[in-house]
Amino acid sequence: MSDTVMRQWQMLRMVPRSPIKIGTTDIKHGLAAKGFEVTQRTIQRDLEKFSSIFPLECDDRSKPFGWYWSKDSGTLDIPGMDSHTALAFYLAEQHLVPILPRETVKQLSPHFLTAKNMLNKLQAETGATAWADKVRVLRQGPDLSTPDIIPEVQHQVYTALLLNRRLEVEYKARGAKEVKKYTISPLGLVLKNGIFYLPCTIGEYTDIRLLTLHRLVSATKLDIPGTVPKGFHLDDYIASGELSFEVGPEIVLKAIISRNVAFHLGERQLHPNQKLTEQGDGSYKLEANVLETAELRFWLRGYDDEIEILEPTKLRDELYQSAKAMVLKYES
Repeated sequence: MSDTVMRQWQMLRMVPRSPIKIGTTDIKHGLAAKGFEVTQRTIQRDLEKFSSIFPLECDDRSKPFGWYWSKDSGTLDIPGMDSHTALAFYLAEQHLVPILPRETVKQLSPHFLTAKNMLNKLQAETGATAWADKVRVLRQGPDLSTPDIIPEVQHQVYTALLLNRRLEVEYKARGAKEVKKYTISPLGLVLKNGIFYLPCTIGEYTDIRLLTLHRLVSATKLDIPGTVPKGFHLDDYIASGELSFEVGPEIVLKAIISRNVAFHLGERQLHPNQKLTEQGDGSYKLEANVLETAELRFWLRGYDDEIEILEPTKLRDELYQSAKAMVLKYES
């Protein structure tokens, strides 16, 4: 395949679906990141040519102009979707739709539809029961709705992450009455429990801050390279406990737990050094290194009387006082 065809194929893949749009400047940067150096005029010419063949449209009502695939256009995949890929998209839809923002789901909906059609076709040809009748994905806890994210904000953040550019944002923190403006360098995007978290640096500072995507009121990508702190790696940042809302250092957790909890932890360990020692009364003694986080406390409280904390004594006292307060509320 020639370099021109490869470049044009990459260009077409970068064009988003309506209502999101992308300008030729961003396409030029994206192609350069993939090793294709080309002028904006060439990109414009290619897009105009392809718009006579494919459902590509240009919003030229105001500058910067933006290109997009029409809202109802199908997916453009070479080669076409096979049965295994269709199954992966079907399972992804079942698992991800409840936790992804609506605009993200809209962007994926043509792929989901193609997958369903492919699986239905397979069923018609083979007579096998459809996967839709065979597979279910269940989630733990109540079915909470996900916060709404402004589509253009999401697009600007994703583009800045892709091209390593800074963002000028307006952000309303939890409980704040006023919106504040910041210039940030986004470092990653983490989806956790239906919330998108955006680790970033602000201005020229190197300390890492954590913003939530749904609290961004506006976002504008700047043509200024983002600043990444020396040695930063997203996986290391997550492993540090920041996204579990760390309240202290790593601790050695010692507790007496029920057989039910021991069975659960036998399948899903808290830590590789975890030890479970059976006691004479059917309970187990647990020892494991864990990060002292707000989520650890939430998990411990979820088991009520099935876990008795032995150490650290500070954590034991904290949960004891919490249990006393709960009892007083119910007794009153």
